[in-house]
Amino acid sequence: MAFGAVMAMAVVALPAPRVTAQRPVELTEAQRREILDDTLERAPRAPASPDDPFNVVHQHELERDEAALERLNAARFLEAANVQAFNASLAQNKSQRVFEEETRRRAEAQKELERERKRLSDLTVRAFVSGGTVGVEEYRAYVSGDTTDIEGGRQLMFSQVLDRQQTVTDQAERALAKARASYDQAKSVLTLTTAFATDRQQNAVRMGLVAQTAADRHEKAIVEVAAAKDRLRAAGRRGVGLVPESIALIGIPRLNAEDLAGWFRRQPYRPRTSTPVEDFARWFIEEGQAEGIRGDVAFAQAVLETGGFANDDTVYANNFSGIGHCDTCASGWRFPSPQMGVRAQIQLLKSYALASPRYVYPKVDARLRGPAGCCPTWGDLTTVWATAPDYGPKVMMIYTDIVAYALARRAAGQGLDDPRPPIPMG
Repeated sequence: MAFGAVMAMAVVALPAPRVTAQRPVELTEAQRREILDDTLERAPRAPASPDDPFNVVHQHELERDEAALERLNAARFLEAANVQAFNASLAQNKSQRVFEEETRRRAEAQKELERERKRLSDLTVRAFVSGGTVGVEEYRAYVSGDTTDIEGGRQLMFSQVLDRQQTVTDQAERALAKARASYDQAKSVLTLTTAFATDRQQNAVRMGLVAQTAADRHEKAIVEVAAAKDRLRAAGRRGVGLVPESIALIGIPRLNAEDLAGWFRRQPYRPRTSTPVEDFARWFIEEGQAEGIRGDVAFAQAVLETGGFANDDTVYANNFSGIGHCDTCASGWRFPSPQMGVRAQIQLLKSYALASPRYVYPKVDARLRGPAGCCPTWGDLTTVWATAPDYGPKVMMIYTDIVAYALARRAAGQGLDDPRPPIPMG
């Protein structure tokens, strides 16, 4: 018969007025994660337990997954850094070519100015020596003037030649100034692009080192997961001791849904619910992961309370742990669905474990509150969650049997890669 049907609750068995609930505020993923982390940090120190090897594998898997994400991000950063370095190098090469062209132009402008200045100087000297009387034919190539008056023509053409040469020289000076400005600008751009290219190349080298470190860490984590699984297989070949009652209610489940459902299918239980046990197993793991409560042990508690999901509370109330079912009560509290019944159990366990619990999900029922912080361990539930003096040991006996089944699976090489549902944040 259902063990929980004759058990009395401590505080939660007392009826309490319902509170008109307002629509709960939806928490963000970050807020839910913060609540979970805070819950796990408040767990009491855990004693050694036969299910520890499962947790070791899980922890190494988390480290492996974190390392894989870090490796992926590092590879992306390295790729971006290499692209930046390549583009910076292209910009540097372009500015180098521009600088070289401006250097050439500046040099040509300098030579041109020197030529024109020399011509102007030569003309000035000749004007001074000859007094302006030079051959008409010598200057006819430069200007066109009136040569009917030979002497007057000489003076006119010489004056025009001097003016023209001065203009040409001035133009050459302006061209040189412009070439020098373009050269200075090209030099400045080259300096900047060279500095940027050097910085991006150094950054690419740094990202390469980061990526290599991340890859090494990931490879090491993969090896550690394999080693932890080997130790788990070895543990399954040894005898299984009783899981101590002093393990905490708070914690991430160590077994997975396949372990719970597979064990249940091998038992003589005759569940009366149409919900497959696989769904119950999955809900206990997922709800436990979300709130930071050992959902795998809570599954064993539910099996004890309901006689294998076969009592009336299971069928008519979606109540799997005797919540509100006192010794003289006809039934326990009703919950709207099987999953909400599982969630209610997890939330009530959390209220027993912590003096001031915060919940990831809105409370299924406002009355779900226990003697706050009374029971940090499963053994502490004895005579508090239920009146039976051996309540805690019976829960642990069922859970130990599940652990033995799960260890046997691992020893046979089964279940090592069973999916572990992610902590639900939605």
